[in-house]
Amino acid sequence: MPNSGSHDDAQMLFSEMSTTDLTTWSLMVRIYAESCFPNEAIGVFREIQARGMRPNTVTIMNLLPVCAQLSSLHLVRQCHGYIIRGGLGDIRLKGTLLDVYAKCGSLKHAYSVFQSDARRDLVMFAAMVAGYAVHGRGKEALMIFSHMTDSNIKRDHVFITNLLTACCHAGLIQDGLQIYDSIRAVHGMKPTMEQYACAVDLLARGGRLDDAYSFITQMPVEPNANIWGTLLRACTTYNRMDLGHSVANHLLQAESDDTGNHVLISNMYAADAKWEGVMELRNLMKKKEMKKTAGCSWLEVDGKRNVFVSGDCSHPRRDSIFDLVNALYLQMKEPVVF
Repeated sequence: MPNSGSHDDAQMLFSEMSTTDLTTWSLMVRIYAESCFPNEAIGVFREIQARGMRPNTVTIMNLLPVCAQLSSLHLVRQCHGYIIRGGLGDIRLKGTLLDVYAKCGSLKHAYSVFQSDARRDLVMFAAMVAGYAVHGRGKEALMIFSHMTDSNIKRDHVFITNLLTACCHAGLIQDGLQIYDSIRAVHGMKPTMEQYACAVDLLARGGRLDDAYSFITQMPVEPNANIWGTLLRACTTYNRMDLGHSVANHLLQAESDDTGNHVLISNMYAADAKWEGVMELRNLMKKKEMKKTAGCSWLEVDGKRNVFVSGDCSHPRRDSIFDLVNALYLQMKEPVVF
């Protein structure tokens, strides 16, 4: 049932059950979490507590993804408390907890979980590297890689991809390219599409756009839209419009109906002052009824989530928020005195 995506059907079946236990309640937490209904999942968890049942490893494993969906450090710390009080020492649970702490922005807590268990396995190493990657902490990710080498744990594609991503986000170009070269030479594996994309990203961030283009055209597999899009963004950044137009054609051939691709190409035309190209793309998007999804972000203050949508002015404290943003903008424009 969790994979069906029909939380309404699951709720109906659940409500018709004559008896329920912790297993069925935990399953409902999972169904709501996988259906992206985090508040409902939390509601079920609260009901579990209200009925006097003690959450077990499965219950917490099902709830932790909800913490990541909401980016709620407050909630993940509550889950951590249940794990400690309940003596829940499952290594998979520790790995998931570490991963969610990192996704919620607390690398300090993530690393504390990582250090607290001597049974560290590949999943925990990969999760810690992924956490550092998201936050651009490439040197720390390489430190974890060094610890892993000492532990004689065999790397897999997930770990290497996370490590490459960390190098990309931190601008560690040479380190990243060396790791990419080691995929075949040291580990005897064929690179995945994600790893090809990381190699292109590394070359592009280093300003080696022609090398990146040659790399793509010599790939033994058909490059996907993500790879072409990575190079196109770099062409716009480095003002390489000559190469960018060719890359844009490849991008549309790889994936012609994606809104993001059209926006990316439109931005390149705008940067090159090719306004006819911009209008042509916008008209094409209208014809295909493509709409750009509004950006959405949120932050948690004192356990309360504040949601912001691009172009939306409905937040109850919008005046004070905009005043602060304007003040910060003015500070940024002030000359720096050394």
